[in-house]
Amino acid sequence: MDINKDFSCPMNCPNRMTKLSKGYCFLFSISITALLAWQSVDLQYTKGNGLELKTRDVPLALLLPSMLLIAGALGINTDPIAQKLGAVLTDKR
Repeated sequence: MDINKDFSCPMNCPNRMTKLSKGYCFLFSISITALLAWQSVDLQYTKGNGLELKTRDVPLALLLPSMLLIAGALGINTDPIAQKLGAVLTDKR
């Protein structure tokens, strides 16, 4: 065992060398988007009318955290969004 082995490999570590790169991030984002679509689409089949597709608004309490999760997973800088949200919430008009 080599004691002098260099353990400082933040980007070139063997566990980071994959061909997927952001594949799991995209898979996570697509699954969150599918859950949002599932919450907003109502698909019904009746004998008289056939297939009916109705849409409704996604609740804001579900939409905002989902969007922030997707943005964080894809590596989008969410700091300005958080700063603006904090400024709006602390505004004492």
